[in-house]
Amino acid sequence: SSGVVLSHVVDHIDYVCQLAGDTKHACIGTDLDGGFGREQSPGDMDTIADLQKIPAMLASRGYSPEDIDGIMGGNAIDLLRRAWS
Repeated sequence: SSGVVLSHVVDHIDYVCQLAGDTKHACIGTDLDGGFGREQSPGDMDTIADLQKIPAMLASRGYSPEDIDGIMGGNAIDLLRRAWS
């Protein structure tokens, strides 16, 4: 194990949001489900269902429900809609 856990993932999401100045530039990638093996996933992520731990972790850092929805996929959908319009 690399020692990486979900809280490190949230640290990186928070870093991107702080660097960019908002949450519109952060999103969970669409390739995460099945794109990588367990050896390349955070150690405390047993299944893809464990991604659902991230919203509560973001909320505990003060992120709004709207921002969390964007980070969990809404920002990617918005980007694709703009690109394909």
